[in-house]
Amino acid sequence: MDDAARFIFYEKIYFYELERKEKLISRLNLPLAILGVLLSFLSYMLGKAPSSEDGFAGIAFWILYLCAVLCLLCGAYYFRSSWQLRDFDRGLPTLAELERYRTDATAHFAVHGENDDDAETYFKTIILSYYIEGATVNTVNNDKRGAKLVSLANYVSLTMILSVLSFVPFYTHQQELNKHEQSKATAAAPPSNALR
Repeated sequence: MDDAARFIFYEKIYFYELERKEKLISRLNLPLAILGVLLSFLSYMLGKAPSSEDGFAGIAFWILYLCAVLCLLCGAYYFRSSWQLRDFDRGLPTLAELERYRTDATAHFAVHGENDDDAETYFKTIILSYYIEGATVNTVNNDKRGAKLVSLANYVSLTMILSVLSFVPFYTHQQELNKHEQSKATAAAPPSNALR
C-alpha cells in the first residue's frame, strides 16, 4: 500500500469511527426516555406503597421495588458512563489552527527544506497522525460505548420487568384497601326504611 492509499484508508477509518460514535450516541435517547418513565412509575407507587406490616403483599412489593430501584440506578450509571465518553473522543484541530500550522511549516521548509514539496509532505504527515490518533482513540471509546449501551439496555429491561412485578402486589394491596373501605362504608350507612 503506497502513502496515498494509506492516507485515504486512514481517513475512511477516522470518519467511519466518527459516524459510528454518532449512531451510538443517538441510541441513548430511547433508554433515557424509558428511564424517565420508569422513574415516574416508581415514584407513583412509592406514594401509595404498602408497608411491610401488610403481609406478603407488602414484603413482596418492597423486595421487588427496591430491586427495581437498584437496577434503575445501575442503568442511570451506564447511561452517564456512555454519555461521558464523548468528552474523551479525538477530532481534528480547527481549520484555523491547521492553516496556521501549514503556513508555519511552509515558511520553515522554504528556508530549511531540501525539496519544494517538503512542507506539503510534512503537513500531510501531520494530518495522517491526527487521523491515526483520532481513529484509534475513537475506536476504543466506541467499543466501550457499545458495551455500556448493552449493559444499559439490560438494566433498563430488568427495571421494566421488576417494576411490573412490583406492581402486582401493589395492585393487590390497593384492591384490598378499596374492598375494606367499601365494607366500612356499607356498614356505616344508615339502614333504609323498608316500610315506605
